[in-house]
Amino acid sequence: MPAGTDDDDDEPPIPGPSHPTPSYSTPLFVRAAVDALSGTSASYLTRNSPIKSLSSIPAFKPSTISPLKHHSRYAGLLNGPLLTEQERQFADALRESEARDEQRKASLIEVQAGAVLGGMWNKRAQVQLQTQETRKARRKGKGRMGDGKAKWFTGDDFFELAKKDALERAEETVGKEQRKVAREAHTVELAVWKRDNERVRERNEARKVTFDADTAAWEAEKEAAKAEKRKRGWEKPKRKEYNFETLLPRPKKVVEDDEEDGEGSDMDVDNAD
Repeated sequence: MPAGTDDDDDEPPIPGPSHPTPSYSTPLFVRAAVDALSGTSASYLTRNSPIKSLSSIPAFKPSTISPLKHHSRYAGLLNGPLLTEQERQFADALRESEARDEQRKASLIEVQAGAVLGGMWNKRAQVQLQTQETRKARRKGKGRMGDGKAKWFTGDDFFELAKKDALERAEETVGKEQRKVAREAHTVELAVWKRDNERVRERNEARKVTFDADTAAWEAEKEAAKAEKRKRGWEKPKRKEYNFETLLPRPKKVVEDDEEDGEGSDMDVDNAD
């Protein structure tokens, strides 16, 4: 691939046509809007190529909306005497028009609020995407041969850089393998921890059933002894006598997840409890 090729070639495009094929069920005004959008700075929205951090949606400019009113602006007119049928019809039409106006205003407020929140979300997503692209570029440009200047292949400096590079690559490979083994071991530990805690819960549940039954029997004995004016036959059961077990502590991670390895560790097991 020639040098200077755009970074868009780093990631293969999503399979599919360069422009979404509109369905015949799509309204004509929607297709017209998509066609018009393809000629603007937001044309990337109409393509299937990956979105870059420099791509941004057009800025949303909210319109000023007057506050919703809980009383009619024409209260004096509507509350006055209506002498004819035509005046009553006009008053009803005015009330209906005001109700529609208030409903449209409320809907527009919701739409603008959603657009503002969507813009806030897009800005945060754009920052995160830019951070990922920067990390990726940094890993790609990680100086294997120093400052990138021309060097003699037979020079001592180049030979030392080559040795250092080979050593760093070997250490990085060993480190990745060690982290992978540690993550796999942690995943196994989490699975065992989850299984053992489930057994503890089952035993505690059985003890709780026995404890509740003994407590209910003691309550019945207490009421009977009170009615017969005698001492209770036995003492009230105490929870500590039933040997409830404490859940086992969660195994701690030996190493943190390595983003460069491209592998998750124990996501599914981690979220089990």
